[in-house]
Formats: sequence, structure tokens, C-alpha cells
Amino acid sequence: MAGADLCVVNLECALTAAKRPWRGAPKAFYFGAPPEAIASLTGAGIDMVSLANNHVLDFDVAGLRDTVRLLHENGIASAGAGATLELALAPAVARRGGVTVAMAAFCDHQADFAARAKHPGIAYLDLHDEAAALAAMRRALAPLRGAAVNWPILSLHWGPNMVWRPAERFRRLARGAIEMGWKIVYGHSAHVFQAIELHHGRPILYAAGDLVDDYMVDSTFGNDHQLLFELELGPDVLHRIVLHPVFIADCQARPANRAQAGLILERMRVLCAEMGTPVRRGPGVGYIDGPGC
Repeated sequence: MAGADLCVVNLECALTAAKRPWRGAPKAFYFGAPPEAIASLTGAGIDMVSLANNHVLDFDVAGLRDTVRLLHENGIASAGAGATLELALAPAVARRGGVTVAMAAFCDHQADFAARAKHPGIAYLDLHDEAAALAAMRRALAPLRGAAVNWPILSLHWGPNMVWRPAERFRRLARGAIEMGWKIVYGHSAHVFQAIELHHGRPILYAAGDLVDDYMVDSTFGNDHQLLFELELGPDVLHRIVLHPVFIADCQARPANRAQAGLILERMRVLCAEMGTPVRRGPGVGYIDGPGC
């Protein structure tokens, strides 16, 4: 990760010393880490994070403010949450090797986290109203069209936990996002990885799974078996996606061993095949070839 030109993650916790939890309805889990944990992100080479999720406000507005401040102070771009609705909707932007990447982020649950005009929160999006959701995605894309952005990314914290396959509604929304001009749809929230679909040559990652989260391992889903996704991009073309099998233990992401990697890659092959996306195997990794391969 540290060697990537740009490393993007969903940061699903607050980085804060605040102790008071969110004052809304009680939750089963409240995710937070001390401010010193920012070193875990910088040490891993994280460049950009999505904050539009159902845990970034677990330690209330103070926790969100601390998180945004720490990210900014350490040069990590963020999208999807902020002190106002305008800031929550603002994209994170980075330029690497002459290529500009911009990411907007939304979450479809924890509605009480939603930012308002002058109140901190997340960029909340009700995906049950598909027409309204697509209109919001189009509005978020509009300022990027004339900004010389090579790769606009739409980050979506969507859908239920522990589901291998996205609902047809999500497939319609993701394809609609690509058709309106988003070039990568980056989904997360399911706690397991889902298939990748190439729509008009643009990648839709319906769910990227977890990377360090093993607070509750489900033996049926094996959500300690995960993937790290490496996208090889040109200025306007996807060359290929490399699938790196990962096994999570003791809150650490480790390269999967041979047996673990076999299970992970076979599961991904089956899921992707259902969407017409071939996955070929290499030594310990999987490959999805893009139009530029």
C-alpha cells in the first residue's frame, strides 16, 4: 500500500480522544481510535479516505471534528463528512503522475448522521428513491466535469452486512453512475467482498470488504478472508485490477497463505463470473483485465 501512487480507504471510525458517544439511538458498536492512531494511516501510505459511513460520528461532533483535523494536518484528503453539508459534499482531490483523481462519498444508512446546511455530519443519500439518488450523484459530479479530473470516484457506503451479491437496485444505481460520467464506483459496508463489474470498461466494486476489521468473524461468511484491490490506471483507461488475498487476524491485515488465497480467489471468481467478469489466476493473486490491458 505504501508503494502505491494513491491509496484510498473507507475510514470507519473516529480518530479522537472524545469519550461521549453519539447521542442518538443506542448502537451495538462504537468505533473510535486515539489521535495517535493517525500514524497507522500515514505509515500505511493512505492518501485519501471516505468518511461517509455509519461510524465516523460514533463519538459525536467532537469526534468528527478531530478526525477531519487530524487527516488535514497529516496530508490525507477526505470526502463524505464535514462541518457543513457543503463540506460533506466536497470532493477529495489528489494528483499523481499527471493524473487527477477526485472522490465524492455518500452513505445510505445512519440517517441521523446526515449533515445539514450549518450542522456537521455525513453526506447521506437515501438510495430507495432511485431517481433522487441518481440526481444527487449527478450534482456531485457536475463540478468535476470541467476540472480536468481524469478519474472521478463515487464512494458508496451502502447495503446490508454479510451479503455476497448486491441487490438489483444497487446494480442499476451503479451502472447509472457510470453512464452519467463517474469512472469508478467504490462500494463498501457489506463486511465481505462482492463482485467487480466492468460497465463500459469502468470498474464497479460493489463491496470492497474489510481490511483490518475482525471484531466479529462470522464462520459462515469467513469475513476474515478479504482482498486488497490494486487498480492500474492510465489517464483515461483501466489496464487491470490485481486482487491481493488478505487474511485478518489480531486486527492486522496479512498476506493470505496458499490455502486461504485459494478460497478467496475462487469465491471472487464465482461472484465475478455471474456478472460476466473473468478473473484469471496468477501466483498468489488474481487479475481482472481492463480495456487497456
